Amino acid sequence: MAGNRLNRLDAAVMTDQEMLRRWHRAGLSREQQEDERLFRVGIANLALLELRRINRLGKPIGSEEAIVQALDRPAEWPEDGMLRRVIRTAIAGLYAVGIDIGEADVALGTDGRASMRAARKMRKTPPAIWEKDSLPQHAKLLIGADPEFVLIRPDGKIAPASRYLGEGVGGAAGSDAMLVGRRLVYPVAELRPEPAADVAGLAANVRRLLFRAAELVRDPSLRWAAGAMPVPGLALGGHIHLSGVRLTPRLLRLLDSYAAMPLALVEDPAGRGRRPRYGILGDYRLQPHGGFEYRTLPSWLVSPAAAKAAFALALLCAREADALHDIPALDERYVEAYYAGDRTELAGCLDRVAAAMSATDSYAALAPYIEPVLDAAKRGVTWDERADIRVKWRIPRPE
Repeated sequence: MAGNRLNRLDAAVMTDQEMLRRWHRAGLSREQQEDERLFRVGIANLALLELRRINRLGKPIGSEEAIVQALDRPAEWPEDGMLRRVIRTAIAGLYAVGIDIGEADVALGTDGRASMRAARKMRKTPPAIWEKDSLPQHAKLLIGADPEFVLIRPDGKIAPASRYLGEGVGGAAGSDAMLVGRRLVYPVAELRPEPAADVAGLAANVRRLLFRAAELVRDPSLRWAAGAMPVPGLALGGHIHLSGVRLTPRLLRLLDSYAAMPLALVEDPAGRGRRPRYGILGDYRLQPHGGFEYRTLPSWLVSPAAAKAAFALALLCAREADALHDIPALDERYVEAYYAGDRTELAGCLDRVAAAMSATDSYAALAPYIEPVLDAAKRGVTWDERADIRVKWRIPRPE
């Protein structure tokens, strides 16, 4: 162990400097701004407890009443978009230093950017209502996704997906919005397949939408590309949706360990540029359907094999959350290697991951999808983000 870098996430002995280093690595911290406002946010197991304004001495500003108090509504968010950003930063900042129940001091700049300033474990444990399983009885585990891809012209520039697939978020195959300056553009294509109960079902739904997109995109000169960053500066995501399973910090760390880290080993080396602005470990968003989306993964649309591996790894984490006890995402050397793109160091967790998965009841059925990606990772084989994804998905190209 070099310097003060800890091999395990342990906020009790972590210095303020080490916390700042980890926040900076994950894109959660920047230099102090002159006119920033400070907030203290209480979080328990990813749920908001309360949010208060504080001064630079950590004292409450104004009345003792919290700006937001959600003691009986753990998933509640305020309507103010800036406050939601503060809360999301607090959750991510506590997660990055291994605190599941604690307080975060978050600065909000005049430009609307939030930044971590301090964190601590909560002295008094809140009521155990957040430990209750709020899922309906007999809830069915379903998996969905919203992977992205881009259309690239022969000159290497992006053809806006909205030109072919329409704008907005409606529909099963469309384009995703991006703010460039003050202008909203839709350069990225996004698929929104129906969820399924198994890997094969979701993969079939994805392929069905690729066929539908192919009916709309008839320009034979365009190349369809996916991955982490097939075009410099443009990051793509392969978000996985899960419902019928309770979201917890532990489940997120399992997804980091058993999905994000193995897939990082097979992504194109150019994908390193996606982190930390995108691809941060533990990144998630709650969904109206009652589940959540895990947002850390790059776009696995590069091939059916990569897609099925992503689905299978996520499903195994959800089904076996209580059985998987080895969590490499709690080991600082692997977290550091993930953000740094150090494949040699990160590959050190593969044997642990494989052994833990193979000991679960779910592994036998999912192994045909998982083992090819583990084998590729061990051999140092990576996907090629320059390839046209239609070839491996067997989607016909227009004449």
